Amino acid sequence: MIMSKVADCRMAAFSPSAKIRVVQVEVTDSARELERSHLCGPTAGLIQAEALAGVALLGADLAEADETVTLRMKASGPLAGLLVEAAADGGLRGYTQVKVLNDLDAAEELDTSAALGDFAEVQVIRSRPGKVINSALFEMSPASVSRGLEMFFKQSLQRPVWVQTSALAYGAFIDSARGLMAELLPDGNADVFADLEASFSDNTVLDCLEASTSIKTICETLGLADCTFEAARPLRFACRCSVGRVEGMLATLPTKDIRAMLAKTEPVQVFCHMCGKGYRVASPCLEQILRDRE
Repeated sequence: MIMSKVADCRMAAFSPSAKIRVVQVEVTDSARELERSHLCGPTAGLIQAEALAGVALLGADLAEADETVTLRMKASGPLAGLLVEAAADGGLRGYTQVKVLNDLDAAEELDTSAALGDFAEVQVIRSRPGKVINSALFEMSPASVSRGLEMFFKQSLQRPVWVQTSALAYGAFIDSARGLMAELLPDGNADVFADLEASFSDNTVLDCLEASTSIKTICETLGLADCTFEAARPLRFACRCSVGRVEGMLATLPTKDIRAMLAKTEPVQVFCHMCGKGYRVASPCLEQILRDRE
């Protein structure tokens, strides 16, 4: 059954008594758009959607207008890996290394854990144009988006969090993609925070996400009835690729490669690996690159 949803956004709440912050993200529209753009099979689309929810949670920490955060996983399973990115302006994009997993896609129930495998190398990079603000690299077993985020916060940032991501498919297409994170702030109530673990591990939070439960109701379910709420911040599928960037990339290729492209009778097709959009580059553009070099 297709559940109700709101537009893609990030919502946040704060419990002043427990000093616990709760962040919830809705990224269903963005996940659907990426699934269509990359022509993903249902398994890859589902994992991509879950990872998009995870990086949207990481994006809550972005402070400057031009900052981005990237979540990269190299997985031992047949999916091979993924990369997703969130920008401070709410833009989301990404891809999986393998788009179609025939055996797993044909199964009666989609098995994302089998697609990711028993082992993954995880990297989280926070950056601005031309500058890496911080970067963390670690290994985990088994591979999991939610657990990977928890490990990043706890091990790399020394910030205690609980994380739950959720992605559902209906008729082999994305039905929903959401995430929730609870964080204990400095001088927060460690006992109250420890009690939240049960709700994250017994599927209480997962059920709330799958049912599109509001952040207010989720906070009440977690026992954080005194929460104050921030205005929702919009999220959206967005990529920074453009004709100019494609032409700039082609200008860095060796001369022999450009001449080989010119030898073809049809315009060159270039696809953005982050969003799947295709660009047609006609011969006059390639000829101009060669003239500029001469």
